[in-house]
Parts: sequence; C-alpha cells; structure tokens
Amino acid sequence: MSCPPQAVPHNALRQKFIQHWQRATDCNNISLHGFRRFKTIHLLNLRFLEDEIAGLDHGIYQAGLSLGHDPSSSDRLGLRYGKKDENAPQLDETITQETISRLRSLLKEYGM
Repeated sequence: MSCPPQAVPHNALRQKFIQHWQRATDCNNISLHGFRRFKTIHLLNLRFLEDEIAGLDHGIYQAGLSLGHDPSSSDRLGLRYGKKDENAPQLDETITQETISRLRSLLKEYGM
C-alpha cells in the first residue's frame, strides 16, 4: 500500500525541482549506452524521495530529542549536539502507525 505524497506548496516544489534538476544533470559520468534509461528522471525521483524521507527523519529525530534522554557514552550519532526545535510537535503527534507506514513505504521506494 503506497501513501500519497505530502502536499508541498507550489513555490516550494518549484524551488526543489530547480535544486534537484541541477544536481541530477551535474554529473560528468552520465552515459546512456544506446538505451534510453531515463537516468535524469530516476535521479530526480530519488531527490524528491530523499526530501520526503528527510522530513520524516527530522520529525522522528525531534521526537527522540524530546524524550530528554542523555546520549550514550559512545554517542556515535552525535546526539549531544542535536538541537530541539522550539515548536516541535508532541511525541504522540509524530510517532504514529501512519508515520511508520509512510516511512517504510518511502524507504522501499528509495531502495528500488
């Protein structure tokens, strides 16, 4: 089951497309070897997926920081340097079955 993409304001979507287009076409190693493989479109799709996943990641990260736990002694994730957003949503608003399902779906799409 695929979740519909989150609505993005048109101006923000336009800006993201411009950024993604520049990254997707700024590659010295783009070669299509006789078959049209839609490489640019695949790269753009991955950039949009990365943005959606990053948005979820930020919310989940903020939920973790809101717990107020001290980082482990090894702190491999660098949590001691994390900054909690002032207006971060409540944990119960962020960590829902819908969020987890959406994250799994996006990660599956990204891994294809």
